[in-house]
Amino acid sequence: MLLAALALAAAGQTFDCRVARVHDGDTMRCTDGTRVRLQGIDANELDGSCHHLCARMLALAARALLNQLALVREASCLATGRNYRRVVAWCSVMTTSGRPVDLSCELVSRQAAIVWRKFDPRGRLDHCALPTIPDGPP
Repeated sequence: MLLAALALAAAGQTFDCRVARVHDGDTMRCTDGTRVRLQGIDANELDGSCHHLCARMLALAARALLNQLALVREASCLATGRNYRRVVAWCSVMTTSGRPVDLSCELVSRQAAIVWRKFDPRGRLDHCALPTIPDGPP
C-alpha cells in the first residue's frame, strides 16, 4: 500500500488517508502505513529546532492540535510529491458539522505552523497566513 501511495504522489492524484498516528505538527501516518507530510507549511520540530521563523505554538502543542483535527478521521488528500519517504499532500478532513477543513490552513491560522512560501508558491495559504518562510531553511 505504501508503494501505491508513493506512486500517487508522482501522478498528483487524490487519495484517502484514515489517520492512524500524528508524528508532529506537519506529519501524519495513515492506517495503510503511508506517511504524509502536509504541503506548504512548517511546524516546529519535536527537538525544539525550527528554520528561519518558529510558529508561535510549541511542537508538542502543534502535534496535539493535529491529533485533535485529524486522528482517526478520514483525510482527503491531493498528492504533490515525495519527501523523505513521505507523500507530500494537501489534506482536508470533514468537521462534525460537515464542513471541510484544510489541515495546512487550519494549523497556520491557529499559529501551530507557518506558511513555507517555497512550498506554497501560488499562495494557496495566503488567506490563513501569519508569518511565512520566504524560500526555506538556510
